[in-house]
Amino acid sequence: MADTPQAAVKSADEIGTLSKKERKKLHMQKMTKEELAYLRRKSVTDKVWPFFRAFILIGLGFVIMYPLIYMVSCAFRERGDMSDPTVMWIPRHLTLDIIRETVQAMDFWNTLKTTLVLNIGCSVVQVFSCALTGYGFARFSFRGKKLLFVIVIMMILVPTQVISLPLYSQFRYFGIKGLFSINLIDSKLTMYLPAITGNGIRSGLMILIFRQFFRGMPKELEDAAYIDGCGPFMTFIRVMIPNAASSFLTVFLFSVVWYWNDYYVSTTFFTNTRTVALMLTNLDSELKLRLFNNISANINPREAIVWKEAGCLICIAPLLLMYVLLQKHFTEGIERSGIVG
Repeated sequence: MADTPQAAVKSADEIGTLSKKERKKLHMQKMTKEELAYLRRKSVTDKVWPFFRAFILIGLGFVIMYPLIYMVSCAFRERGDMSDPTVMWIPRHLTLDIIRETVQAMDFWNTLKTTLVLNIGCSVVQVFSCALTGYGFARFSFRGKKLLFVIVIMMILVPTQVISLPLYSQFRYFGIKGLFSINLIDSKLTMYLPAITGNGIRSGLMILIFRQFFRGMPKELEDAAYIDGCGPFMTFIRVMIPNAASSFLTVFLFSVVWYWNDYYVSTTFFTNTRTVALMLTNLDSELKLRLFNNISANINPREAIVWKEAGCLICIAPLLLMYVLLQKHFTEGIERSGIVG
């Protein structure tokens, strides 16, 4: 027993002189079968996972970027290049003529102005109405609250097509039956009125986002405002809105994108008003009318791709620019608004 400490010291000294690989081998000899099996599985996972992750990321990147790269390639080539089998990605004849012709066919600048009036205006009023509604659901208790919130969830689940006919009838004969009735079809009010009342495009999701965000804010903020003499509405204006700036920006960007890309609601209520989405949808007929002065002109479908891709590029360019400029704030808003996590 007296020699045991010396043997232990000697053993420790010997281990200290071993290399890292030898120490690891010695340590593994003392492990159980279960521990060795776990180490083998972990070693295989650590080697395979980087390749699997790279494969997934490259695949997703290709799926996302391929349409955009093809769009840019087609928008800056002559239509004759579409029939050239040697042209794949890089155009043989670079040109801006297709972009100019598409801008002319879509009457882009007037269309853009009309779209911005509808888009920005409806987005601003919808964000405010949805924020006020979400704040009410998050902070106040009232009779029928659960039932009304179920209706909000139904606004997310029920597609717009289900209520389009009742809405059309309501706006076509808008007023009080027996007293007065006015026709709001092809009027911007058909988009503004639902947005003002919290019933615009995807407003149910916006209400849910604001509700989740306001529920996560400390109650002490409101208590301090009430002590200073603010009522519920002024508390919302002076305290909650400044502290929810990131959430407001996130929802505003979502609203802008949804109104910008809207086609179904616009075609339901508009006959003469032209938006970017409507002009892109009717690009074929507009090309024949404005470029060839013949609505029945025969355009090679393969060559027509260059105008369609140019139209898509022109339409998404403002959204891409907006995202690039506001990417940092947009990401922060998503993290704080309760969409993830």
